[in-house]
Amino acid sequence: MSSLNLKQTAIKAFDAAGTKLLSPPMNGFGYFINHGPRNKRKVALTFDDGPSRPATEHLIDAMRKLDVKGSFFCLGVNVRYHPDLLLQMYQEGHVIGNHSGWHSRKTGLMLGSDIRHILDGEEAIAEVLGVRPCFYRPPWGWLTPWEGKRLTDAGYKVIGWDVYTLDWVIPEVDGITLARDAYRDTKPGSIYCFHDAKPWEKQWVKTETTRAIQALVPMLREQGYEFVTLAELLDVPAYAPKREV
Repeated sequence: MSSLNLKQTAIKAFDAAGTKLLSPPMNGFGYFINHGPRNKRKVALTFDDGPSRPATEHLIDAMRKLDVKGSFFCLGVNVRYHPDLLLQMYQEGHVIGNHSGWHSRKTGLMLGSDIRHILDGEEAIAEVLGVRPCFYRPPWGWLTPWEGKRLTDAGYKVIGWDVYTLDWVIPEVDGITLARDAYRDTKPGSIYCFHDAKPWEKQWVKTETTRAIQALVPMLREQGYEFVTLAELLDVPAYAPKREV
């Protein structure tokens, strides 16, 4: 086996182990909120890695037509690409959460008190909205106990999921398949993990997530489900005043 193949094999093994040990819905050392109340047919759509054009624009256009609000975990780097789009999302009633500054797994794995990766995303969002987000989702969903403590000490609710989708795969998975898989796994209180963009990409075309939402929403409404934001599902504030410098 070549050195390149060995490296690729090692990376795959590392990724698989990290996901198994650190990701929702099974892990997170008690810090993750993976779903809302199970006694009400309310569910929350969440999206990671944006915003980006035209992918995020097309998604929120479709959600507007469906009269659905979502919760978007945004990256500092992408927010700085499209501050006007972030403001539009906020003004249309979508909840904005923090997905870190630059989507690094390494920073969340490191010991110590350095939270620059957290604050970078927060500050990019707060600069546009005038408030700071109270919800955080770590990149890749990887959460160590020390990162969980850093986040809670910083005032965050750490959001996981109980319905995970493969809409991040390239080439894209068909939207109808994504919708059917999400429908199959839905329970009262479910939190879905979709992706509206790709980290670091200013321009990104992504059609199948939008198709999935267009299919999933009417399917679940027929079953009596209501789509709400994370703030509504969990009955907690989405935002807090900006930190004093």
